[in-house]
Amino acid sequence: MIAAICLTLAWVENSAVVPAPRTDQGWIDRHAAQMKLAKSGEKFELALVGDSITHGWGGLPVPGENWKGQDPEGYDALFGPYKPINLGIGGDRTQHVLYRLDAGVLDGMNPRGCMVMIGTNNMGSNTEEEIAAGVEAVVLKLHEKAPKAKILLCSILPREWENGAMRKKVAATNAILAGKKWGDYVSYVPCWDGFLSEDQRMIEALMPDQLHPNKAGYEVWAGMIRPTLKKLMEN
Repeated sequence: MIAAICLTLAWVENSAVVPAPRTDQGWIDRHAAQMKLAKSGEKFELALVGDSITHGWGGLPVPGENWKGQDPEGYDALFGPYKPINLGIGGDRTQHVLYRLDAGVLDGMNPRGCMVMIGTNNMGSNTEEEIAAGVEAVVLKLHEKAPKAKILLCSILPREWENGAMRKKVAATNAILAGKKWGDYVSYVPCWDGFLSEDQRMIEALMPDQLHPNKAGYEVWAGMIRPTLKKLMEN
């Protein structure tokens, strides 16, 4: 009993696992657009869940009249056969994704698959262990909301030109995620090496702001996840 109470308190103290909304209007509008589309009755077989890195692909709901995403053609080629919905929102942390899932953005959708990459925005406010727990909480919540869905869990992408403190923190978080014993509905895919040169410098031509892939970067990411995505969605 004492151990259970201590574990519960540890989770409560970890902001990464406590569902929380955001109050900025951009987030409110994007969340509302996703909820409206999810409840429209349109059939979506694949839900993409995450922050700006997922949001940046493009796809439905359309982010804005003059912005179609960094690689809309790549998005359609990779995800199009599976009728995707993009549930990424720029700036989200794990707790914001948990809130959106609790709010019902997946309820009734029954997707066959979910792809998730989340956690980079927690790097400034949580420890590696806390962030990994937040990612795990998102995966468990996805399974609760869509129990028949296979989940493709992407590692967090690298940051910084050099192997500095932030890069090492991302790597440490990914190591925790890679070492977890996930359920058989989860496939963990490391999405890391393709963005780094042999001397471990970030490849500027793929991620010029040291955080977000450009069109070429999305093509690299697509290549790393395509085999697993195809296996999950077509078996």
